[in-house]
Amino acid sequence: MIVDTVFLEKGLKAIFDEAMEQMISGDPYIALANALATTMPSTSASEKYGFLGDFPGVKEWLGDKIAGELKDYDFEITNKDWYDAIEIDRNEIDDDQLGRIKPRVEGLADSVRRYKGELIADLIANGTTGLAYDAAAFFADRTAPNDNLLAGTGVTLATIKADIYSARAAMMKFVSDTGRVMALPMNVIVCPAELEGIMLEAAMSPVNAGGAGYGVYNPAASWITQVIVNPKLSDADDWYGFCSTMRLKPFIFQNRKEPELVLDDTMVKRNRKLVYSGEMRGNAGYGFFQMAVKVVN
Repeated sequence: MIVDTVFLEKGLKAIFDEAMEQMISGDPYIALANALATTMPSTSASEKYGFLGDFPGVKEWLGDKIAGELKDYDFEITNKDWYDAIEIDRNEIDDDQLGRIKPRVEGLADSVRRYKGELIADLIANGTTGLAYDAAAFFADRTAPNDNLLAGTGVTLATIKADIYSARAAMMKFVSDTGRVMALPMNVIVCPAELEGIMLEAAMSPVNAGGAGYGVYNPAASWITQVIVNPKLSDADDWYGFCSTMRLKPFIFQNRKEPELVLDDTMVKRNRKLVYSGEMRGNAGYGFFQMAVKVVN
């Protein structure tokens, strides 16, 4: 039987594209990307983000307008090629086993969709060495008040709640390059899997759960909108706070080429294998460090 690869590719691409549009609930990587990354279009091999540091702010109009006085940062994100692939035996097609192929193509689409969030998860995990636009580590002991590498007081319910209060207060006081207080509200917490339960209790419970004062209003519940697990965090005690309320978010996802399904049938005559890959091009990088804090215990 001769495999009509054009017809097959058209059908599988439709399955792939449909799966790309479907919602996946509860996935931590997708949650990280949706909450913390601004998607920026790319038209070349790399893009520069010299505007970082120029946080907008209204000022009194006295004399000539002042614009563009900030440093033009040499911060650049280079695009990379990414893929995931599956093999399909020609016999599966000969035997009309499309029902067995369909979930594998859908799983390939899911894998491609998650990669954006995996890049963000890596940036968070490597944030004490990965460089931000100011050439310092994204999480670093900067000059006050912009120190976003904070010392925690422990991982009990009481200490985590106290550290949420202090971390939010610290972020509120972070300043732009011109010294303007940015007033950024910490509303997303990212934590290792080991802290998920206690963090949900500390940050999301509407009442003061546990110990004395049970039933007392918990202010963190009105501040924190999401607690997201980052499976790539190796330290079980450290956690992170972010502001996701602005149009520009703590991380940048640079999109050069949308995901697509690509067929490689060069080996089908030799080993009966058709290779389908989900391919994309882009990359992720750090945005405003003032939108992020790391709490170290």
